[in-house]
Amino acid sequence: MSPQLQNIINEIQQLSTTEQKELLSAISKPIQSKSIQLKINNNFWNSKTIEQLLSEQQVQVATSILEIGGDFWPQEESVDEFNDFILTQRHDDRSSE
Repeated sequence: MSPQLQNIINEIQQLSTTEQKELLSAISKPIQSKSIQLKINNNFWNSKTIEQLLSEQQVQVATSILEIGGDFWPQEESVDEFNDFILTQRHDDRSSE
C-alpha cells in the first residue's frame, strides 16, 4: 500500500461513523456505475447463438415461396421502367466519381 493511501485511510479513521458511511457511499457510486456499464458492454460482445435467437424470437420457417411473396408493385409502373431507372442511376453514379 502506498504511503499516500495509508495517510488517507488514517484520515478517514478520524471521521465519525456517519461521515465514513457518507464517504463510502460517495466513493461507491462511480464504481457501481462503471460496473453496470461494464456489464452492459459485456452483454454487447457476448453473441447469442442462432438457436438462442430462434427460440427467443419464435421465428417461423417459410415452407413455400408464396408465403414470403408480396403484391406491392405499382400497376402503373412496368418492370422495364424500373430497370431503365436503375441503369440510369448507376451510369450517373459512375459519371460523378
